[in-house]
Amino acid sequence: MVPHLFMRYFLVVIFLMLNQEIFSQGNHYPHFYTLNPRQQAALAMLEQFDTSAGSRFWPAIKPAAFLSNLRRNIIYPSMINQGENTNFCSYAAITHILITYQPDVYAKSMITLYREGIDTLNGKRLQPTKKVRDNAGSLKRKGELDILPANQLWFLTLADEYRSYLNLLDPSFDPGNENDLWAASNYGKFNRMLRQLGGYQLETAGSDLIRPWKNEYLNYLSKQLKKGTVILYVNNSYLHASKYSIFKLRMPTHFIVLYDIQPAGEMILIKYWDYGLKTQQLIPPKRLRKLIFGITTILQEEP
Repeated sequence: MVPHLFMRYFLVVIFLMLNQEIFSQGNHYPHFYTLNPRQQAALAMLEQFDTSAGSRFWPAIKPAAFLSNLRRNIIYPSMINQGENTNFCSYAAITHILITYQPDVYAKSMITLYREGIDTLNGKRLQPTKKVRDNAGSLKRKGELDILPANQLWFLTLADEYRSYLNLLDPSFDPGNENDLWAASNYGKFNRMLRQLGGYQLETAGSDLIRPWKNEYLNYLSKQLKKGTVILYVNNSYLHASKYSIFKLRMPTHFIVLYDIQPAGEMILIKYWDYGLKTQQLIPPKRLRKLIFGITTILQEEP
């Protein structure tokens, strides 16, 4: 097992060991973690959530497990994970951003989806099909995602709601589709989800096939980070050394959230979120250029 995967599984084990203590005490949360007002508002909504009755719309999801998953997400948005062997990375990235900046909006939407099977989020109607509702909560062999039913509900709902040219041959959900093109996102679809679900104003560069036309990525990305939150659409084989092989697909496959970029001698140090962790990595400038296909900046609102 490669080091970054070993570390992630180690952290998950530690988290699960603490899970009961952290989440079974109502409003009592770890003293080492400070909640912002929007997190507090989101958690206050969860305190009103009735776990004595399940949802007729999501038969495989027990209310107590659903609630525990929501609490974890709101307190630890960086732990949002797409799971193993899925094409949910775009939805995980959007969820990480939405919970980081709008946890109360996220909580309200999730509770409504669970209780009513339908919701309108920032003006976007979400109405997952019966097949999706029947299967959410029952996905197996997806790593950590197996025990996170609220994440299954949310990722499957987004994949069911949003379409792109990738869905031409697979337009509707069937069990197992979380692993294939039905669940995948291209760059245009990802930006559309950000605009509609978060209500964000975006500045974008790049595409599914042609890299952004920028002379100096280090300077450009540094400027974009000053404008707001930056998400990169990348070729994952150039990001994780463990995925290197003689043959590399020259196409983007993954979304990460960039938090910092700095020169480090002849290398570049990047700090980013993906796969449920914040990571830092040294990367040569040439590989950085090969890595990036899309740069999306969520512009900060003017005060």
